[in-house]
Amino acid sequence: MRLGIISDVHGNLLALRSVLAELDAAGIDRLVCLGDVVGYGPDPIECLDLIFERDPMMVLGNHEEALIRPELGRKFREVAREAIDWTRRRLTTERPDLLEAIGRLPGMIYFESKVMIVHDSPIPGGARYILDGGAAGPAFRGVDVPICLVGHTHLPACFRLLEDAEMPVVESHRSVSSKSIDVDFEGRCIANPGSVGQPRDGDPRASYAILDLEAGEIDWYRAGYDIASAQSRAIAAGLPARAAERLALGA
Repeated sequence: MRLGIISDVHGNLLALRSVLAELDAAGIDRLVCLGDVVGYGPDPIECLDLIFERDPMMVLGNHEEALIRPELGRKFREVAREAIDWTRRRLTTERPDLLEAIGRLPGMIYFESKVMIVHDSPIPGGARYILDGGAAGPAFRGVDVPICLVGHTHLPACFRLLEDAEMPVVESHRSVSSKSIDVDFEGRCIANPGSVGQPRDGDPRASYAILDLEAGEIDWYRAGYDIASAQSRAIAAGLPARAAERLALGA
């Protein structure tokens, strides 16, 4: 079983199309989406439709949650708040069915007793940004299967907790064009595929991963796309300029 792992698309249709094309070419068996399909970008409807039509294993992201719970969106920083308000208006007017579908998304999924799928933390109410070993250590208390897939940080990373270790060993935290890490099913790991639509690790290309359960391996990849066109689409839609500008920076 080969799982295509995506997260944090954030309404970037051009990046999503590029990643899905590569996943199709790779012949994955199932798509996993770690949430935050919406927010920041100009094409939330198109992105949601593309993902939902693939019958993914998908969890609720904090930006989806803010769509259906506006009080949460009011706590966002200015750019994120303006973008999620814009997204809510568009979906309410054009596709209220998508808001209903979002409201049915779970916060956590288990797959084959090997994989836990969440958006930000395996511990409800725990640290939402697993950025380093210090944050991953406490998070492992909520991981009761070999692999926990998380998104939210927009940074591709993998943290492994070895059986005899008191703190996790950071295996990968820098963006690379291709990185392969073996998964020890006797131990535990927390893996982040990075962001499809808003990378923040200095590489503006879309980031995703493939988990091969039979081979016991996770591979990270980057997909190029027309960033200038994505920026133009966001500006034309009336979204905050900062959300468009950072696409070229990967930050």
